[in-house]
Amino acid sequence: MKPLIDMITDEMNLTKELIIKSYKDKGLKASGKFERDLEVVITESGSLIKAKLLGSYHSYFMQYGRRPNSDQSLSQARGLGKILEQWVKDKGISVNPYAAAWKIVHEGIKVPNSYNPGGVVSDVANETWLKGISDRLISRQTELIRSEILKIWQQ
Repeated sequence: MKPLIDMITDEMNLTKELIIKSYKDKGLKASGKFERDLEVVITESGSLIKAKLLGSYHSYFMQYGRRPNSDQSLSQARGLGKILEQWVKDKGISVNPYAAAWKIVHEGIKVPNSYNPGGVVSDVANETWLKGISDRLISRQTELIRSEILKIWQQ
């Protein structure tokens, strides 16, 4: 039987793959940085195991959108426009990145919208997902305890 840490690692790797699938299925892929930056981190300290899924800074904005900038200056729009130049190229779309940047700086981005239905992460990692993992881990631990008890009784 697999050690608990291996089972948790498998669950987190599967979650990572499901989030990447969600991202692609929703048409959010541009450069691929989001999926490249997703990283499963498992740490073990004594009997405590911590599991995390780390990602790009912009993951938050894909999931929740963003507010307008507090500084709505032309320089802010230019800076974002420079970033959006690459995004437009990666997406292969015909949009003026500086006009988009001006709108984002002044209005923010609401999610869901016509380009992002929302839920890139929360459609996967949610209460149902957590309950499923918990149930599988509890079941596995119960099997281990039962097995250990049977070994003791058979001695």
